[in-house]
Amino acid sequence: MKWKLLYIALAALALAIGAASPGLARQSSDGDILQKAINKPSATWGVYGAGQKNAPIKDKTVQGGGATKVEVQGAGANPWDVSASQPLTGNISKGDVLLVAFWAKAEAVDGGPASADIPAVRIQQSAAPYDAAMQGRIKVGGEWKMYTVPGRALIDIPAGAGAVGLHLASAKQTVLLGALFVLNFGPDYDLRKLTGG
Repeated sequence: MKWKLLYIALAALALAIGAASPGLARQSSDGDILQKAINKPSATWGVYGAGQKNAPIKDKTVQGGGATKVEVQGAGANPWDVSASQPLTGNISKGDVLLVAFWAKAEAVDGGPASADIPAVRIQQSAAPYDAAMQGRIKVGGEWKMYTVPGRALIDIPAGAGAVGLHLASAKQTVLLGALFVLNFGPDYDLRKLTGG
């Protein structure tokens, strides 16, 4: 059952970016996309920092049926004062084309709109100095959606020494984080296929 959900989620990922890269959508049907994964896809996020509450939740409306709910009590002095992360298992070489993709949705806070700001979606070293191989920013809306952040690695990160980190302390906000997928397409892949440019 777990593998079936993984394949469904990967197929959804391929469809989400398939308009920009029809070849990726074709790869998802025969399992080739799994060879590009450099993490163990999961909706279990490690969350740290003062001024937050987090808990695993079940939600049948998101791929995989679960997520991690993070309630940030207020903006921190730094956006990384509250962060969510997951480990990477694969190797990254400088110049590799990478894609971070994860399901997310925001909940309304204090009567405001259902939105959340994640100023940094990073593939980074999992220990000090936490240098980033790539980084992007996203705004999360009130419906489940797969968000993608593509980029080209700026540094090498050995297998097992990397992580995806999300900086969440930019505002008082509640965000639900679903399954995470991190793909490494290697140095020769055309990044424009993932950015639509």
